[in-house]
Order: sequence, then C-alpha cells, then structure tokens
Amino acid sequence: MSPSPTSARLRRTGGDRTTTPPGTSAPRPAVLLASEARGAPEVGLAAAPIDRTRVGRTSTRVGQGTVRRALRSAAGPLIGEVRLTGPEALVEVWGPPSTDRAEVHAAHAATVAWAGLADDTAGFAEACAQHPVTRRLHRELGDVVLPRLPSVGEALGRAVISQLVQGVEAAGSIARLVERTGLPAPGGLRCWPDARSVGAEPPYALRRCGISQRGAAALHAGALEEPRLRRAAARDVAELERRLLALPGVGAWTAAETRLALGDPDAVSVGDYHLASVVGTALTGEQRRREEWTDAEMLALLEPFAGQRGRVIRLCELAAHKRLAPRQRRIAPRAPLSAHRYW
Repeated sequence: MSPSPTSARLRRTGGDRTTTPPGTSAPRPAVLLASEARGAPEVGLAAAPIDRTRVGRTSTRVGQGTVRRALRSAAGPLIGEVRLTGPEALVEVWGPPSTDRAEVHAAHAATVAWAGLADDTAGFAEACAQHPVTRRLHRELGDVVLPRLPSVGEALGRAVISQLVQGVEAAGSIARLVERTGLPAPGGLRCWPDARSVGAEPPYALRRCGISQRGAAALHAGALEEPRLRRAAARDVAELERRLLALPGVGAWTAAETRLALGDPDAVSVGDYHLASVVGTALTGEQRRREEWTDAEMLALLEPFAGQRGRVIRLCELAAHKRLAPRQRRIAPRAPLSAHRYW
C-alpha cells in the first residue's frame, strides 16, 4: 500500500551543502529537506506527468528512475526530486538556503504527491473484484497510483489547454505558455506560471501559444477564481466541481480532468473523444467503431466501481496500452494537427 505523507522519514540537511545531480556536471543548490518513502514508487514515477518537450518544462526525467519538478517559493524556485533507491524512493527538495521552512515542507509534500507516493489506493482491489476483467487486470498490473499536481491552477490550466486537441498539440501549447510566463528554475526547468502571470497575458499572446480564445477566457477566469478554487479543493470535491462548472469555457470534461489531476479517484471525463470506446472495449471485448460507443454505456459499465471509477478508467487505459486488454483497431491515419490555431 502507498504511504501517507506522514509515514515518510524526514531528515534535514545543512543549508550550505551543494551536490551534483546525476547526469550533470554543474552543482545544484543546497538540499533543504530529504525523506525516504516506502510503497510502490516505481508505479508512482511511471504515472507522474512528465513534460517531454524541449522547452517550457515544469518537470523532467533525469536518468533511470529519477524525476524533478520546479516549484515556487518566496525566496526563489525550488526543485523537488524523486529518485528510486531499491524498494524505496528518496525525495529531496533543494533551492535557496533562505527559503522559509514552511515553504520547504510544502514543496516536499507537493513533490511526494506529484510522484504518486501519497496516493491512498484503499478500496481499489475490492472494487476491481466485482468484475472478471478488472479482477484479472488488477492481478496483473497491481494498484493504479494517481499523482497529484501541486496546484489547482496548474490542474485547471492543463485541462483547459487540452480541450478539443490532440495530446501532442496540448503538450506543445503548455510548453509555450510555460516558456513565456513561467519562472526560470535550475536545470532548465520553469515553474508553472502563477495566477497573476496567466491573467496578465492578453488573448492574442495566448493564441501564439496555440490556445484558443475560448481557452484564453477560461484561463483568465480560472486565474481570477484561483483562491476560491484552492479553498474549495481543500474542502470538498462537490464544491470544487460546482465552482469549476461556473467558469466560462469549462464543462464536464474539463472539470473532471482537473479533479483527476488533483487525485480524485472517481473523476470520469464525460465527453472525451476516445474514452468511451477504450473503456467499453476493455471491459466487454466488443469491437465497434469509436463513434458507436456512448458516454451513457461507459457510465453504466463503470457504475459498479463508484468511488473508484477514475482509477478503473486508468487501469483500462494502461491495460490497452500494454495489450493486456482488447483495444479499438485503428482504421484511419491520425488526424492532422490544428495548424490554424497558431500565428
């Protein structure tokens, strides 16, 4: 079972010490806090959202089993690093020695959650046992670990930018936004832009990042509402959902993707282009055209897994990717990217 943040063994390190990160020759800032987390870190690292573009990266994979992420603090950018060390994961936060201790601990907790090491999978095995397909997939793949992004602003921003486009196009737009507005951090990384930076970007500038006018309006509205969204996320999922749906340009799909990025195991992205066919094909084995699967059928299939539906969806996606479950056959070339969205 994955550990809770309080189960990690913390140790403070001297603020005047610098070390050299794996695979690089330049020294990195001082290590401010380190811990060892038990559980299944290799699953968490595999699930963590890694930016694969060459610019505008908030996170990256360094070598085998090591990931890093840039985080904000009042004293300057921090780097959270997770490194596999056998059955455990070493979690470190490094940055300016003058960083407030509360911010260091908050960055450490955010790094642990982002790597999936704080996810509680209790109840998932019992949910999977209710269907023969999910029972087999859980036996072969184990628990599905959900990472959590550090802020509701980033979760909403990534979901908004991913609306109605292919994943590779969304990744490019996210990278351009971060490159334009993100705070530079060590190692070529950048912090996700804060609400003020996003709100200050006019729509024509966001369009150059590949973000539609509707997406720009949603980003600006989310930036204005971010303090309320943050408080809602800390209190109740239903309240967060209500506030998200009240934003212009945010519908059921975007709200669910935001919740999932914040670790909600029951989030279902209704309206997704592929999701109904992926889940339906995996759970029933029926081979239909993508458009023949409906959200209503998907919701009916997921009903027995209430409370863990988002995790079951990720299990189906992972199983289809690993060819452990049937998946829809491709019958046409991949659609071209939306070149008209860029200037």
